Amino acid sequence: MDLKLEILNAARSLAAHSAERQGLIAENIAHADTPGYKARDLAAFSETYQTGTAEPFAMKSTRAGHIQSEPSRHNSEILHNTAFGAESPNGNNVSLEDQMMRGVELRQQHDLAMGVYRKALDIMRISIGSR
Repeated sequence: MDLKLEILNAARSLAAHSAERQGLIAENIAHADTPGYKARDLAAFSETYQTGTAEPFAMKSTRAGHIQSEPSRHNSEILHNTAFGAESPNGNNVSLEDQMMRGVELRQQHDLAMGVYRKALDIMRISIGSR
């Protein structure tokens, strides 16, 4: 029996996407005082999620000794973002308020993904009578 439950794939992808964006936001906040640092973010999930066509991409390394991470599970590139009026005299454009708002948005996306996943599993349990 081959169950192609796209709802579970979408929920998993949304959770993974929000986790990766949260990591970038944490880096932005950590570099809030670094001169010349430009805030980074991923494109919105709705722009990057394509059913069955997302190819993982690998990080680029400039030296042979660099650590390679796992490839991303979604097809997205890192974008530089700037909040209006966030540019400081030292070239840093991280706005802590903007990053906190993005963090709240990502928390809501992650909660949505987990809620959809939980309810889909509840429906499957009910349908097979194991609840």
